[in-house]
Amino acid sequence: MTSSPNQTFPQQRFGLGGLNIVHPLFHGTSPISIDRHSMSLMERKCMVLRRMEYVNRRGLPLFSPRCVTIKSLPDNVLLDIFDFCRMATSSPQWWYELVHVCRTWRYVVFASPHRLNLRLECNAETPVKDILSVWPQDFPIVIDEWCSQLSFNGVNIISALKRHDRICEIKLWGITSPLLEQLAKVMQEPFPVLTDLHLEFYKTSAPVLPDTFLGGSAPRIRRLILWGIPFPALPKLLPSCHGLVDFRLWKVPNTGYISPEAVAKCLSALTNLRRLDIGFESPASRSDQRTRVPPPLKHLILPALTHLEFHGASEYFEDLAARIDTPALSFVKTEFFNQLAFDIPQFVQFIGRTEIPVSFKEAKLLFMDSYAYIKLGHLDSSTSPPRNSLDVLSIGISCCAFDWQISGLAHICSQFFPLFANVGQLDIRHDGWLPWDWQDNIDRVQWLELFHSFIPVQNLHMESGADALVLPTEQLTGKGVMEVLPALRSIYCQGTLNDDNYMEAILQPFTTARQLLNQPVTFNHGMV
Repeated sequence: MTSSPNQTFPQQRFGLGGLNIVHPLFHGTSPISIDRHSMSLMERKCMVLRRMEYVNRRGLPLFSPRCVTIKSLPDNVLLDIFDFCRMATSSPQWWYELVHVCRTWRYVVFASPHRLNLRLECNAETPVKDILSVWPQDFPIVIDEWCSQLSFNGVNIISALKRHDRICEIKLWGITSPLLEQLAKVMQEPFPVLTDLHLEFYKTSAPVLPDTFLGGSAPRIRRLILWGIPFPALPKLLPSCHGLVDFRLWKVPNTGYISPEAVAKCLSALTNLRRLDIGFESPASRSDQRTRVPPPLKHLILPALTHLEFHGASEYFEDLAARIDTPALSFVKTEFFNQLAFDIPQFVQFIGRTEIPVSFKEAKLLFMDSYAYIKLGHLDSSTSPPRNSLDVLSIGISCCAFDWQISGLAHICSQFFPLFANVGQLDIRHDGWLPWDWQDNIDRVQWLELFHSFIPVQNLHMESGADALVLPTEQLTGKGVMEVLPALRSIYCQGTLNDDNYMEAILQPFTTARQLLNQPVTFNHGMV
C-alpha cells in the first residue's frame, strides 16, 4: 500500500542527522535550510548528488551562486538520493525522518517500498499497536533487541511476533527462559516472509523448541542462527529452507543433540548454503558408536559452501566429514574437546577431496590457558592465494594442560603433514599464565614431534611470552640441533628490548651450534 500526498500523520518536529530541519508537516513547502558544518558524511554526499544533478540538468557551473532548493528536484532524482541514503546505513529506521520532512518526500518514499527496502523496526520499547496502526500495513517488520537488561519487558516483542505474516527478521540476544518459553508458544504459526532468524540464549537449561516451531516450515529463510537453544526437531524444518545461505548452531546443549547422519541428510536440501557452523556445549556430543550409521559410499556435495566451523568431539566431526564434499571451501576452523588421542583420518581425506589447490605459506601456533590451535594460511596480500583456494585451515584443542596442548597439536600436525610442504614461516605465541613448574611437565620429545611437521620453515617468529617454547633448543648439542627446523635461516622476536635480549641469550647455544655446522641462523629484534 502506498501513501498519497494528502495522507496525514501527527505533526511533529524532526531533525535529519545534522541538518536541523524544522518543517511544518503537510502544510508548508518552503525551502529547507542546511547547516553544512554540522552535516554527517552521508548528508554531505547527498547534497553533492543534488547539486550535481542540478548542474547536469541546467548546465550551470558546479559552484554556481544560484540557490538550489529541494523542491526543484524531480521525483526520480529524489528517489535516487534516498536510495543512496539507504545503502549508506544498515538501520531499518533510516527512512523514518525522511517521510516527516514534507509531503513530496513522503510520497516518493512510500511509492517505492521495495526499492528502498522499507521496514518497520520493533523492540522492547516500541508501542507496537500504535506504530502498526499508523504506518502502511504491507511494510515488513524487523524485531531487534538485547533482552538481558534488568528493565527488559517482552510484552511489545510478543505483540509484534503475533503479526507473523509480516515478520521478515528476528534478532534477539540474551534471551531469558521466560521469554524463550513465550517465543516457543507464539511462534508456532508459519512465518511466510521470514528471511533472518537469530536467537541467542546464554544461560543453562534452555527450554526446548517444539516440533511445531515456525509451523514446521520456513521457505524464505536465508539466515538461521541458534545459540544455546535446543531444537532437536530441526531436521524436520531444514528441508523446507531451500534458500538458506547462513546456518549456525552454536553452544548446542545435550537436550538439543542432533546426530551427524541427521545433519548430513538435512544438508542435502541446502544447495545454496555458504556458511555452516556447528558447536556443542560439552563432550557428550560424541557420536554413539553402537548406533552409528555407516557413511554412504557416495558423498553429499555442498557446491556453494565456502565457510565451515565446528566445535565439539572429534568423533562427531569425523562422522560428518565422511559424508560430505565441499568443492568450493575456503575457510575451515575446528576446535576439538580434549582427549587422549586425535585420530582424524576422515578429516584429512575431507580436505584432500577439496577440488581447489591447497598451498599454505604460513603456520601459526597459539597456546592459551584453555586451548591451543594451529592455523595454516597465507602471509599477506602480496602472496595471497589464487582465487578459489583454501585460504585458512585452523585446528584447535580445548585443553588447559600445557603438555597436553603440545602433544595434541603434534599428533594433529603429523596427520596433515602434506599440507606443510610449502610452509616457509612459523609464528609461535603464548598468551596466558604458566604454572611455576611448567618445565617439569614438558617432555623435549613432545616439542621435537611438533617441530618435525615444519621441516620447510625458514623464518621463525616468536612474540613476547613465547620463551617457554624454546625449551627443546637449549637441550640440543652438536648435530642434534638440525633436528629442529633444519631449513631455518632467521628468528624474529617481537617484544620489549629486555624480552629480545633474554630470548637471544637462551637461543645463543642453538645459533652457535648451527653456525659451526655451516647452517647459520640469524636472530633479529622485532618483526620484519
